[in-house]
Amino acid sequence: MTEVLELNQNIIGNSSLVEKKILILKNNRIGDLFASLIFISTAKNLSKNITLYLSEINIGFSFLFSNYIIKKANYNLTIKDKLKIIFDIIINKYDEIYIISPQTFYFYLPIFFKKTKFYAIVYDGKKRIRPGKFLRKLLHKYEIVYRNKINEFNYKELQLKLFDKNIVVDSEFKNLTIPEFNEGKKELIPDEYVFFQFRQLVFDNLGWNLDDFWKIISLLSSKYKYVLFSSDIHINKRTSYFNNYFKKNFSIIDLNNNKKNIINKNNVFFLKDLNSKDLFFIIKHSSLSIGKEGNVTHIAHFHGSNCHTLFNFKINSIDDFHHEKISWSEWCRGMNYKFSVLNKSIDKVLNKLSKNI
Repeated sequence: MTEVLELNQNIIGNSSLVEKKILILKNNRIGDLFASLIFISTAKNLSKNITLYLSEINIGFSFLFSNYIIKKANYNLTIKDKLKIIFDIIINKYDEIYIISPQTFYFYLPIFFKKTKFYAIVYDGKKRIRPGKFLRKLLHKYEIVYRNKINEFNYKELQLKLFDKNIVVDSEFKNLTIPEFNEGKKELIPDEYVFFQFRQLVFDNLGWNLDDFWKIISLLSSKYKYVLFSSDIHINKRTSYFNNYFKKNFSIIDLNNNKKNIINKNNVFFLKDLNSKDLFFIIKHSSLSIGKEGNVTHIAHFHGSNCHTLFNFKINSIDDFHHEKISWSEWCRGMNYKFSVLNKSIDKVLNKLSKNI
C-alpha cells in the first residue's frame, strides 16, 4: 500500500507524466492569428504540451511559438491535410482540442473521437448556423460569434471564455517568444517613419492605378520624414507586376540580405520581399502604420503602436450597413484605432487621410 501511495505521489509530482495534451487548430490568416495570441498564450497555463496547427499564410509567425509543437495544414484543407490531422489525433490521443479556425471539417471530428473534449468557436448567421445543433451537442464547450446581430464580446474575448473562469489569462504574453529586431537590419531602418502596406487586391477592387499609388505616397512623404512601404507577402502574377515597378522606381531596403539600394534622393523606400518576422518589427517600430483592416491592424494592436486602418467595403443598402456593424463588433470592438473608409475616388480618400494622419 505504501508503495502505491509513493508511486502516485511521484506521478503527481512529475508533471510530464500527468500533463494533458492539447491541440489548437488555427490554420487561417495572419490577422486571425494575432487576434488569437492571447488565447494561445493563455493555453500554456493549462499545459506545457500544446500542438498548434498553422496555415501556409500565417506560419511565418511561428517564431512566436518556440515552446509549442508547430504543425502545418493548408488554409483550404486538402484531403492530405485532413488525413494528417486525423492520424495525428489517433496517434497522440489529445485530451483537449480547440477549434478556433472555422473549418467545417473540424466540427465532424467529435463524432469519431468521443474520449476527447472539444472546445470551439461556432457561428450563428442569418441563413444558417455552423455547425448545426447536432454537432454542437458533441462539443464539450462552445462560444458563439453572431453574424446576425451585434456581438457583446469580440473574437478575442470569446476565445478566452472557452477556458474555465479560474484560468490565469496571460495578458502580457509571457508564454510567447518575442524576439528582438536584428541589429544589422535595424541599422538599415530610419528612426522615424510611417509604414504603408500596399494591397494589390484593394487597388484592383477600387479601380486604382499606379498614379493613385503615387498620390498616396506623396501625401505620406509630405507629413513624415521617411516613408517605408511593402507589398503583399504572398505573390501572384498581379502583385509581381507592381513589385517589379516598385523595384525600378523606388529606393530599396532588402532586410533579407541586409542591403540598402538608393536610386534617388527622396525619403521613400520599398521594403523588398518583406517576410513575416520583419513585418512584425517594422510595424512595432513605426511612428504610424497604415493598412487594410487585417494583419497590419492586429499586429499594431499587439504592439500597442499607432495604426490607421483602411476599410474597403461596399454599402449599397441598410443590410450592408448592419452587416459591417456586426463585423466590427466581432473583430474591432475595443481596439480604439483611427480609420478611414475607402471609395473609388482617390481624392476623397486622400482628403480623409490628410485630416487623420
